[in-house]
Amino acid sequence: MSTSTSLEDEIREFVLTSVVDEMNILTDRDGITDDSPVTVGGLEVDSLSLIELTLRLETRFGVEIPDTDIEPLASLTLGGLVAEVVRRGATA
Repeated sequence: MSTSTSLEDEIREFVLTSVVDEMNILTDRDGITDDSPVTVGGLEVDSLSLIELTLRLETRFGVEIPDTDIEPLASLTLGGLVAEVVRRGATA
């Protein structure tokens, strides 16, 4: 198992804070891990909320996620989403 970088930790925390505290999708973080799906059975993010979360990630971390790339994000886990944002050149 690889060790998370501080950027990965920051992105993960941003996603969880957005979903739990700001978007009110989940009531708490209990049981959410990097293996939790972004959608059903995990973060419970629906398609409209995924668009909002994507826009927040773009603004906060300076990445570009074209509209055509949003739907495939729904098939990722939290860890996969964090890795994708890093892969797209996220900055702290």
